[in-house]
Amino acid sequence: MPYLFQDLFALVLATILAPLILYLPGLGLVRLLPRCGVAVEGSWERIGWAMLLGLSILPVLDTLMIRFGGIPAMLLLNGLLALWGARLRGVNIRHWRAIFPLLVAAMLWWLICAWSYVDIDINGSLYQSFTILDLVKHAAVTEQIVREGIPFSDPFYARDGVAGYYHYFYVWPAAIRWIGGDLISARMAFVATAYWAGFAVIALIWRIMADAAFIRPSRDYRLLMLAILFCFMSGADLLFMLFRFLVTHRIEPQLDTWNSEVRTLGTSLIWVPHHVSAMVAAWTGMLLLVHPERKSGGAWQPICLALMAGTAFATMFGLSTWIAIGIAPFLVGWACLTLWRRNIRLLIAGVTALVLSIPQFHDILDARTDGSFPLGIGVRSFTPFLEDDSIGQQLLRIPLLPLNYGLELGLCAIGAYYYWSHRKGRSDRGAPTRALLFWSTLVTLFVASFLRSTIIYNDLGWRVILFTVMATIIWTLRYAQSIPSLRKLRPLAMTLLVLGLAGTTWDIIGLRIIRSPLFPVRPIELNNAPPISHALRDAYGWADRHLPADAVLQYNPTITARGIDFGLYGHNWPSIADFQANLFGASQKQVDDRLAVVAPIFNQSLATSEMMARARAARIDYLLFTQRDPVWRAHHAPPTTTPCLYRTPLICVLAVPSEGRP
Repeated sequence: MPYLFQDLFALVLATILAPLILYLPGLGLVRLLPRCGVAVEGSWERIGWAMLLGLSILPVLDTLMIRFGGIPAMLLLNGLLALWGARLRGVNIRHWRAIFPLLVAAMLWWLICAWSYVDIDINGSLYQSFTILDLVKHAAVTEQIVREGIPFSDPFYARDGVAGYYHYFYVWPAAIRWIGGDLISARMAFVATAYWAGFAVIALIWRIMADAAFIRPSRDYRLLMLAILFCFMSGADLLFMLFRFLVTHRIEPQLDTWNSEVRTLGTSLIWVPHHVSAMVAAWTGMLLLVHPERKSGGAWQPICLALMAGTAFATMFGLSTWIAIGIAPFLVGWACLTLWRRNIRLLIAGVTALVLSIPQFHDILDARTDGSFPLGIGVRSFTPFLEDDSIGQQLLRIPLLPLNYGLELGLCAIGAYYYWSHRKGRSDRGAPTRALLFWSTLVTLFVASFLRSTIIYNDLGWRVILFTVMATIIWTLRYAQSIPSLRKLRPLAMTLLVLGLAGTTWDIIGLRIIRSPLFPVRPIELNNAPPISHALRDAYGWADRHLPADAVLQYNPTITARGIDFGLYGHNWPSIADFQANLFGASQKQVDDRLAVVAPIFNQSLATSEMMARARAARIDYLLFTQRDPVWRAHHAPPTTTPCLYRTPLICVLAVPSEGRP
């Protein structure tokens, strides 16, 4: 069967399984809400809460279940919750014509996810999406949880101990992978969960707007459709792409290469659904904490909500450390304020989160050997002309921050400005949620502007800005729901609307199409040899069937900036993945030392004895050579007299003798 059809078939199965594993058990958690003083009216509201609670509360509980009982224990917990919540009244679909556009939107979203991830094979060549850059990590962690449970060993650097990483999101695709067996790959299981995480984002937008009293009468349906649209509304990045082309006669497949990344919620779900889910968990916890207490309720109700909120915060930490760091200053300040007012609800939530996060804290502290502090101070970069870290340029970037964010947020920046400039006196209804929206955005925007992460990329600045993206969407929707037609938009708003949708379209098309030789782009190392990519998928499939499950299979870690295919298609991890193999806790010195041992095997002509000695020193059991390796090109053949266990015109897999191996 062609790989395209294999991936599509697996994605369809995974898409069916995903909501049954996480959202259906969420209905059981919804039954707790009335007992905690939260009124839930109607089936659609129950479904929305089920998505939010399933994504915000279950991951930390599921992770603990896997830690102590494996994936079967997780499925047992989720199954019991699903049975308990199965008494949901039937959803009213009598007005099916009204929800038909929503179904069309859901189908289009599925097609976007498929386009963004499945492999397309044509005549012995494999064409991959640009998202494989991150998918290698997602698939590898998912596969590790299936194989080893939690904690798991480092898939990017062969060493003793466990990996230190935020892995809670991956228990969801791991359960799908475990149930599906050989029919569902870790890759497609992950894609299905990214798809369904998008529904929780829409549920969150609705929940915030409802609690903030932002939804106008009879505007429910319009608001829902606009929320979906604005999740794909980028800024004015396309203008800079035009400027780049006019100056350099070159374009890029992704727009945000011109500036520090600010992605739409939609494209963020494609690339990093775990970070988006962490933002959902943070907001769910905060909404539970500001929910008004019932006068008739007992002392148990606020404690119940605090416990649920604390569980959501623990999930947030396990989904994304960067999201947790970004929102932590706000939560700490809020907790101090509530304690001063003699309200211990937030204190209870914080203690709950800390207790549930003890195993995750232990794994991270025990596994990470680099010892460097993960945060640094620096003003957010702005354009390639102002990305230097000199004091002068950083000071210059401070007054340009409004322009920086204005260009990145586009129409939503205008909508947020309109909301605040036309804001009149508000009723008390929804005031706590509106205050929460403002202050959390202000604090996280400060963090995104003046702090940065120091591990590989500035993930802190890239991810914590999601709170601002969410807030500007909500403030824009407050007024957009009342606009009768597009013709009522002013020219600036219409221009930004077109630029925003065109920019997101560019990003989605650019995942596959905007490449050389069709377009004038710089050389991209990913999937630049489709025949070899196809041969590697074949080879890793063979290795999965014929090599021991714990065997270390090493390819050339320096041939591209990021090792990809081993995590996408294989189950035999390498001794070292690439230059960025410190992702899961190995120190940069360990990575550099290991590269110095392994790289010459593939890049230099060595005697067979030295080649094997280097391989044994790096814990390697099997070597995988490709036709593009420098040593193969030099000899026009695999660089050893040792017979290949697996041989094609493009690939050779050979065993490393074990004698004398340390």
